[in-house]
Amino acid sequence: MDYLIYGSIGLAVIIILWLLLKSKKQSNPDSELVREIGKSDPKKDYYVLSGIEFHDGVRSAKIDHLIINPSGIHAVLEYLHDGYIEGFEQDHSWSFEYKGVSDSFDNPIHTARLLKQSIDKVLKKDLPIFLYVVFPKDAELPKKRMPLPVIHSDELNDYLDKNFRSKKRISSNDVIMTYELFNKVKNN
Repeated sequence: MDYLIYGSIGLAVIIILWLLLKSKKQSNPDSELVREIGKSDPKKDYYVLSGIEFHDGVRSAKIDHLIINPSGIHAVLEYLHDGYIEGFEQDHSWSFEYKGVSDSFDNPIHTARLLKQSIDKVLKKDLPIFLYVVFPKDAELPKKRMPLPVIHSDELNDYLDKNFRSKKRISSNDVIMTYELFNKVKNN
C-alpha cells in the first residue's frame, strides 16, 4: 500500500515539474526567437551568433542575435518588455506598461542606429546591414511608421525572408570573414 501512495506522489511531482518546464519554455520569448532564426548552417553560408558584446573604440555595443549570410548582416535587438509599448522615433526613451507596472527604456530606434555605426566601425567594410527591433508577440507596439522594423517576435521571419532576397549580395568569403570577426569579438 505504501508503494502505491509514494508512487502516486512521485508521479504527481514528475508531472508538475514537466508542466512547469513546458510552460517556462513556452513563455520564454528568447527561445521562441532563437527557434525563428534557426541555427548556423555553414553549407548554406548561414551563420547565427547570439549575445555579442563589443567595444567599437568609442562606445560599447550589444547585439542580441546576429545572422550573417550572402544577403548581408542582420542584427536583431530583442526587447523582453510585454504589455503596452509607447514611444516615437525622436523620443529619448520609450515606456512600457504591463499588469500595473510601468517603466522606461532607451529608445530602440536610437539604440539600433548606434549599433549600426558600431558594426560599421568594426567591419571597416561596406556590407549591407539590416536591423530589427523585436518585442514579444503579445506586446502592443506603437502604430506609428518607424524607419526600422519594430516588430513582434513572430513577424521576424517575414522580415528576414524579405531582406534575404536583397539584390546586393556579399561573397562567401565576406560571409565567413564577418562571422569569424564577430565570433572572435564575442569570445573576447
